[in-house]
Amino acid sequence: MIQKKSLRFKLPARWMALALLPVLLAGSGTVNAQQDKSAAGDPYGKIVREIKIAGLRLTGESIVRNQLASQAGKAYTRETEKLDYRWLDRLGVFASIRTAACVIENEVVLTIEVREFPPVIPYPTLNITDENGASGGLGTRATNLMGRAVALSGSSKFGGLTEIHTGLHAPWLLRRREWYSVRYDYRDRVNKDDAYRENSHELELRVGLSLHPDWMLSGRFGFLSMGSDTAGITLSPDSRDTTPYLGLVLEYDGRDSFSNPHQGWQGIFDIAQNGGFLGGDGDFATAQIDIRRYQPITSRQFLALFLYGTIQSSVVGRDVPVYRDYQIGGTNSVRGWDSGARRGNNQFLSTLEFRYELVPPKTFRVYRYELYAGLQLAAFADLGTAWSGGSGFTRNVIAGGGFGFRFLVPFVKMVRLDFGFGQSGSGINPHLHLREKADYSSRRIR
Repeated sequence: MIQKKSLRFKLPARWMALALLPVLLAGSGTVNAQQDKSAAGDPYGKIVREIKIAGLRLTGESIVRNQLASQAGKAYTRETEKLDYRWLDRLGVFASIRTAACVIENEVVLTIEVREFPPVIPYPTLNITDENGASGGLGTRATNLMGRAVALSGSSKFGGLTEIHTGLHAPWLLRRREWYSVRYDYRDRVNKDDAYRENSHELELRVGLSLHPDWMLSGRFGFLSMGSDTAGITLSPDSRDTTPYLGLVLEYDGRDSFSNPHQGWQGIFDIAQNGGFLGGDGDFATAQIDIRRYQPITSRQFLALFLYGTIQSSVVGRDVPVYRDYQIGGTNSVRGWDSGARRGNNQFLSTLEFRYELVPPKTFRVYRYELYAGLQLAAFADLGTAWSGGSGFTRNVIAGGGFGFRFLVPFVKMVRLDFGFGQSGSGINPHLHLREKADYSSRRIR
């Protein structure tokens, strides 16, 4: 039984207020996705005569039409109806998507009605970790450059750490095979686990090729420049490593929704070479596998299963710098444990969450544009290990569990507020962060 005196709650009130904002905004509205059937008859199996697009202000109509599975002159089916929503939602520019299939003279007139996000919107950024405490700031995202669903984002955090991020991200289009993204991150923070101050820059470019509507193959190239104020942290004697890397990523995304998935699989397989024949400091390879499954139980209940593993070649301190080992425990690995509870050259993380949709996503109007908000309740169990060899895999296993809330909002998709337990003598640990926990598994700083 947990005693009251063991409860540790360090969550600042201002972050609680920000986290609750989506619930206050949710109010009344319409559901995020909706399909309407005409009273004139069942549209399924009938030929599509015409497709009408309504509600566009910024997005080019050709972008929307090229993202549809439904096509004039072909049969309209339940499967094409689902695919229309999935692939339009994947553009990331619509707060709501509604379809109406009207049967006229035994043919279907299909109307796609969308409501766009504002072209530019600011949002709060926040991060709370055991290692660096609370950090917050402001982010801005332009979702639809030139009406082509290209996203340009920038954000900053200050407090426990200083972090500046900029990124440019193209959409995953159905009828265009090329894809790209570029990002830059600057960080200045104290690494308490390794007892040094980090000053780093990282730049990465990804260029991809769509192999199938749900499969993407991409190459990534970048470099990490890492500075330390303490000797012995970097491989380079001047206390700054510059490590280029080159990788290949195969990604599958069969989820029913990009913004709020309830069903389907997602998988990411990544191999990369760091340094070595590319030059710079260090010489090691990494192999990563990220598997996610969303399994519906009822219309408002579902399970989310996340499995993630990373294996690195070479030895930490010789070819792999100290700051590139894996430290698990905390908000984005094993909740209920302190950051750095276990560490090693390799890692494995697993999560099982039960979620109940207390408030399904609802839209609300801001000026002439729409946003959405929703709320889920969650119960979770985490298990993970970090090891460098031998029996470390089993010896270093830790587990935690707890409950929390998922505030569904645009752009960041989710604000997570969790209460985890597991570490002996630690009581209940609050965890507050953005996006899915699995999105941070592969990141150096979680």
